[in-house]
Amino acid sequence: MSFSRLIWIALIGFLIFQVGFTWIPLWKNATTLQGTDVSEIQIEDDNGQPVSLSKFKGKILIINFWASWCIPCRLEIPLLNGIYPSLLEKNKQLIGVNQSESQKTINTFRQETHISFPVFRDRGELSRKLNIQVIPAIAVIDKNGKIVSITYGFRPWIQAYLLWWI
Repeated sequence: MSFSRLIWIALIGFLIFQVGFTWIPLWKNATTLQGTDVSEIQIEDDNGQPVSLSKFKGKILIINFWASWCIPCRLEIPLLNGIYPSLLEKNKQLIGVNQSESQKTINTFRQETHISFPVFRDRGELSRKLNIQVIPAIAVIDKNGKIVSITYGFRPWIQAYLLWWI
């Protein structure tokens, strides 16, 4: 058996494993969270001050969970930057939420990636409530502060999803 064939078999096996043991269980859990009110959960602004998600009530809130070490997150940021102005025009608010990295690391990452949308920090409460185990992840919250959907992983079609399907 050739080396390239072994690589293909390993890749297909890995994908089957990921779908069966990671993506499907996460998707099932995410669907059970639909309708959960998260409006009173607090995240931190860049000064470390608490900000309640209720601040965003009245608009559809799109939360992008990321970390500076996450390569797929780095690929997704330019896509989100590109549609951020259009989301605002459609009365949708996009925010980035970092999962517990230092503010210095967050600021450095923002400068490197030129993130154009607001960025907040989660000390774990929001991530735990939404069961965010894979990043990047996108949570969509309705105008009343309730979860509409949670999706996991890098999505090259994220612009279409957020602009036209949400």
